[in-house]
Amino acid sequence: MKNFTLSIFFLFFSLGLAAQTATEDLRIFPNPVSTTFEIGHSDRIAKINVINMMGREIKAFDYADKETYNIAELPQGMYLVQLKDKEDKVIHTQRIKKN
Repeated sequence: MKNFTLSIFFLFFSLGLAAQTATEDLRIFPNPVSTTFEIGHSDRIAKINVINMMGREIKAFDYADKETYNIAELPQGMYLVQLKDKEDKVIHTQRIKKN
């Protein structure tokens, strides 16, 4: 019984690490942003939305690997960057600071 419990714990722990690893490619950098930002490689991303802190979408991009996304015209402040998949589901949201 003890071995079974340890096996179940190890299984859940391993799945948790796998899920964490799957989202590690979804990083947005640099942060803070001065003019452009990049996104780590992911086959899951299709669209990128930049949202102000009032909840309004102010910029939208189609994702392309190794592309930079320009937000130079936006005023300084905090923004949310949403990464969406092909079905338009949000798969990651990250707060960024625009300098």
